[in-house]
Amino acid sequence: MKYEELSRAALIKLLQDHDAERLESGKDGIVLNYTGRTAPWQIARQVKPRMCEINKRASVGDAAEEAVNELWDGENLAAMVTLYKYRGQVDLVLTDPPYNTGEDFRYNDKWDKDPNDPDMGDLVAKDDGSRHSKWLRFMTPRLWMMREMLKPGGVIAICIDHRELYRLGMLMDEIFHEENRLGIINWQKTTPKNQSSKLSLTTEYVLVYAKSAELAKTGLVERSALADARFGNIDNDALSDWKQGDLTGKGASKLANYAIQSPFTGEFHNPGERHWANKRAAMKKWLEEWGVDYEDFDIGDGRGKALALKGWAASTESQRQKLLAKSQSTSSKRLEQGGWPYLYWGVDGQQKPVRKVYKSLVRQGGVPTTFWLDDDEAPPAIDSVSWLRTLSGRSRDGIEELDAVVGKGHNFETVKPLRLIKKIIQIWCRKDGIVLDPFAGSGTTGHAVLELNKEQDASRRFILIEQGNDAKGDNYAKTLTADRIKRVITGKWKSGEREPSGGGFRYFTVRREKVDANAVNALAREEMMDLLLVSYWDRNDKTKSYLRRLPAGGYKHLFAVNNRDEGFFLVWSAPDEPSALTRTVFKEIIQEAKAADLAGRYHVYAALAPYTGNDIEFYQIPDKVLEHIGFNARADAYNNDGGMDAD
Repeated sequence: MKYEELSRAALIKLLQDHDAERLESGKDGIVLNYTGRTAPWQIARQVKPRMCEINKRASVGDAAEEAVNELWDGENLAAMVTLYKYRGQVDLVLTDPPYNTGEDFRYNDKWDKDPNDPDMGDLVAKDDGSRHSKWLRFMTPRLWMMREMLKPGGVIAICIDHRELYRLGMLMDEIFHEENRLGIINWQKTTPKNQSSKLSLTTEYVLVYAKSAELAKTGLVERSALADARFGNIDNDALSDWKQGDLTGKGASKLANYAIQSPFTGEFHNPGERHWANKRAAMKKWLEEWGVDYEDFDIGDGRGKALALKGWAASTESQRQKLLAKSQSTSSKRLEQGGWPYLYWGVDGQQKPVRKVYKSLVRQGGVPTTFWLDDDEAPPAIDSVSWLRTLSGRSRDGIEELDAVVGKGHNFETVKPLRLIKKIIQIWCRKDGIVLDPFAGSGTTGHAVLELNKEQDASRRFILIEQGNDAKGDNYAKTLTADRIKRVITGKWKSGEREPSGGGFRYFTVRREKVDANAVNALAREEMMDLLLVSYWDRNDKTKSYLRRLPAGGYKHLFAVNNRDEGFFLVWSAPDEPSALTRTVFKEIIQEAKAADLAGRYHVYAALAPYTGNDIEFYQIPDKVLEHIGFNARADAYNNDGGMDAD
């Protein structure tokens, strides 16, 4: 029997048995249990896609630019369900949910029975005895949907503080599974403060999980301009630019504890309490590249035999002066020649021995490790990670960055710093990938994507979701989130003109009406176009399926084009008007396509299609529209108490 033939009760029993099997096998380990707990898939499947509309005045950029990125104004669970075409297409979910501090988390008790209720609910107080179970009930279906949005190799990075860290960790282990945990970033949000009675809370956390650890890729952080500025080529080395590096390694070593003699000054240099990091044979080879021969000689310093100028051991004091003068002449000529050896003695030959670190041989980035100390020496492991405030930014930096863009008075007291968010994006989202932030807040994620695209010549896309009703009822998705992104794009910051990042976004408003056949058939033409622009996707190329809308009123049927310059036509004037692709209508479509200089394939939306052809891609209204938005009338019946029973 097929799954779609099972009754609602039978499907639920099947999934519950599957969960029980995973628990018995130990694959899920410990599972949280709390008041009102419901399996996340049971909640998420009750949520219906919503009707939506494009706010043209709040959108930014020309038609092509605004089609790339999306900002959704509405409840994030409903918005993610409505974003069906992106399911399984997102590279990185990066988000900062409410922390349950008694000041920022709201819960609507109606969600326990109907997760479709769009109201935010009341603030959950610090002394609410069920605050933790409410937070878990709120987060569980949303995390499930975030997982559904990810590609098979996608990654989620979710910010949290100490209040819900342990519960979130267990919930993430349950939904994403422990074996897919990539690491925990512990970042320093502020400097320590003197507190006599308790610990100073200076850090917050980012939990990083993959949908599948085997498929996920951890990238390198591109080198900063400051790191690149350390490199130069004052000696015209043919290999590449280079910077100064240390010849020694940490700790003592008997075999690598000896002195080497400078061919310029005759001084003997030893590694001190460290050791030479390269083999003795290599050290001798690099020394002799200065045109001077070396030999082993015990100088009586209690270390191993030194590498001394050849003939030094058997020479008298006067002979050593002549030997050194000859060495100085030879090595000085080599210094003037340029293209110095790997081991060198400073730009004037008078310094202690150092080595060259070639830019061409250095990885052009670094994977973070504990404290992320050095761009060039970062090992490939992540695991548990600490990032100092100098490397990830402070919370105060985030607030100051927001102040600079939109001005003060925004009432945001906690804003993630751009440096932290940009690092995470660089590591886990490819340059042409999609970043989703379901708790967009002030829009830091969108700001970071735009800056990175400009800095790296990348084409990452963002999808931001924010409902944003605070205690005063301010819908700051429009007044703050969209305003910040718009100012970054245009360069019109409150603190003064900046270089525009470029780009654009569409601003969508999630409506209360659920999507079904009756709702689709009742739409006016402009509303229908909005829905088609949201829902359309190409089965063969979902990631580039967005349509570029054409100016309203320019054509009777043509309303959009895709990235292949193929036209999309809507045969729909009003709900009570005929909607049929006839031969006469198709002739009109051909003329419009020629006038717009479009490719010869026609994508046509209509209720009926008496006329067909090989070059016509027909999308029936409402069936194809509902399919593209993930609505299945038969499956939807399973969500109702009077669900369908199998015979």
